[in-house]
Amino acid sequence: MRFRLLHKFVAVTALVSVLPMALLGIRLIGLGQLGVRTAIMELNLAAADKISSDFKSYVRSADAALRTVMNAMTKMDWENKQTLLTSLLETRPDIRQLSVLSKDGAELVKVLSPFGGGDAELKKYPAAAGFKAARAGSRHLSVDRKTGAAVLYYPFGKDMALRAELDLPAFIDTLDLKRVGAEGFPLILDSSGRPLAWPADVSSETAHAVAGLEISSNAAKALASASAEFTGADGRAMLGAFSPIPELGGAVLVVQPRAEAYRYAMFMRSQAVYVMLLFLALAAAAGWFLSRSLSRPITELTRAAEFVAGGDFTRKAEVNTSDELRDLADTFNKMVTQLKTYSDLQVDRIIREQKNTEAILFSTEDGILMADVYGKVQVANRKARSVLGIAQDAQVEGKFLEQLISAEGVLEPVIDVFKSEKENYSRELQLVQETTERFFKCFATPIVAPGHDKPIGRLIAFYDITLDKQLAKMKDEFLHSITHDLRNPMGAIKGFVEFMLKEIPGPVNEAQKKMLVSIDRAAFRLLGMINNILDSAKMEAGKMEISLAPVNLRDVAMRVNSLLESLGQRKNIKFELEGAQELVVNGDAGLLERMFTNLIGNAIKFTPEDGTITTGLSDDGDHITAWVRDTGDGIPPEYLSKVFEKFEQVKGQKAGGTGLGLTICKYVAAAHLGRVWVESPPGQGAKFIFTIPKNLAKDESGKVVVKGE
Repeated sequence: MRFRLLHKFVAVTALVSVLPMALLGIRLIGLGQLGVRTAIMELNLAAADKISSDFKSYVRSADAALRTVMNAMTKMDWENKQTLLTSLLETRPDIRQLSVLSKDGAELVKVLSPFGGGDAELKKYPAAAGFKAARAGSRHLSVDRKTGAAVLYYPFGKDMALRAELDLPAFIDTLDLKRVGAEGFPLILDSSGRPLAWPADVSSETAHAVAGLEISSNAAKALASASAEFTGADGRAMLGAFSPIPELGGAVLVVQPRAEAYRYAMFMRSQAVYVMLLFLALAAAAGWFLSRSLSRPITELTRAAEFVAGGDFTRKAEVNTSDELRDLADTFNKMVTQLKTYSDLQVDRIIREQKNTEAILFSTEDGILMADVYGKVQVANRKARSVLGIAQDAQVEGKFLEQLISAEGVLEPVIDVFKSEKENYSRELQLVQETTERFFKCFATPIVAPGHDKPIGRLIAFYDITLDKQLAKMKDEFLHSITHDLRNPMGAIKGFVEFMLKEIPGPVNEAQKKMLVSIDRAAFRLLGMINNILDSAKMEAGKMEISLAPVNLRDVAMRVNSLLESLGQRKNIKFELEGAQELVVNGDAGLLERMFTNLIGNAIKFTPEDGTITTGLSDDGDHITAWVRDTGDGIPPEYLSKVFEKFEQVKGQKAGGTGLGLTICKYVAAAHLGRVWVESPPGQGAKFIFTIPKNLAKDESGKVVVKGE
């Protein structure tokens, strides 16, 4: 996706101006929330500590008074003791009643507060936990769940205890417990975590629900003040602060909903978000106006440059700013003016060069056509139009080759040459007219502009080879005629030599016999050359008949090796045969023997002394493959595709012959619907391979086909 400069500038301006402020605002909001949380926690913790401190003062005051009375009572008789206890209750309204317990927990003396001290009946407390603690020598404080009074037990004298009840509800009323905020409240817990007191406007269910939470049990067990966040019974996030009451064994817990405690912080955050959004809008607007003032001149310059790129040098860039962009536009306009002047000069020169090029193209006798890489024709001279069947006055520029070529049999080879990437690749075209027949060689070469690596098009050339074809035909006819006339005399010469070697006309001496053997060999070679020329002409004309019959190729290869083995004895060449014993194929026995003879004879020529010639066969299923491998110098890579052509021989290798042996092999392989080729790694000898189908037969018209296809 492409982003315009305007959008980029607006985005960058907004980010640069708002992002730092947003990060700073987020940081400040976080610090503010942390400060608010800390303050709220400290405030709630202070409230809990205040109530806990009041409890401590209340219990310590009563404890000090009771311990003073007990010390005084140790020196008095029972009458004075009772009088002292009565005096204490008259001066301390917070003490409801006092009693002295015997060793079995029975009240011996009981004094009630004149302000309302409860039941005057003497009771027994043998099972009370406080009585047991006093007998053990320690003070004990507990809360009576029925009366709400705080009960103190002290060890007193020998095997006795002092029991005192404090008016705890009256003390709690003096604390004036109130809500914290709209929904928070303090809660006083006993040693087991049960609620003792809470504000009057808080329901008992709410107080007991909070007392049932984990934080309440933790507060009752805590040894020091602390605060924490927790989840309430209704699933809301809550803040809690608690302070222990060691004298009571319980704690003061202050709870408050988290959302309520942070309400001011949330208000600060929302206000900060509104401010950031406002600044973002202002920054975007400022960026928009600023970027428009910058991008509009650039857009104008871009449009003017597009016209100039299209060849219109009359378009000017109109920029009315008073900054560097105005200078850039003026410079651009000056450049366009100079480009127009230069363009006018170049157009005249190009027209002259184009006319000269066209004159050269249209005066040459070879056909020349130039097309771009997509096949669109740019120019075609007179000769190319004639070959391709294009009217001389037809418009060809910008049209595809497929649309222009109308000559029969020309389109396919021309397109093939144009699209081929092979080096030195060419095709022959045959144009048949009413009274004449002309041949052209078509080839293509890439067109590369100076300073570029990739071609910008291809040049297709049509070279008239009609004269070459006619000369080749005349040469073939001459060779055919001369060799046909020479075969009968050569046959006669060979026959007479054989008669003389058999001494039918008369005896010959040893020197004469050697001369006759040399004449016979030369006649045999010359007769072979003549037969090759004649057979090549027959095969090329399609007049060579092929007779199909079952042939064991291994037997054929062995027979040819035996016949030619004498030729390799002079070089001490070793002949080898590898492959299966039975490889039967439907074929022409004579032609297949000719194939092995030419390939093995060719190998003998190029195999050095003490070399090896290996003939091999293999069954590939539907085809039989045979090969002849020598240990000579091999064939240069540039000749691998040429050695099967007529009269082609590797330059520099003096092996003699007509150069038709491999050509005949190619014809024999083609006649059996197979193919022949050569493999020759440099310096590792040559391996000639041919393959033919196994199930050959002739159809009703006498054409060779593969059965089952």
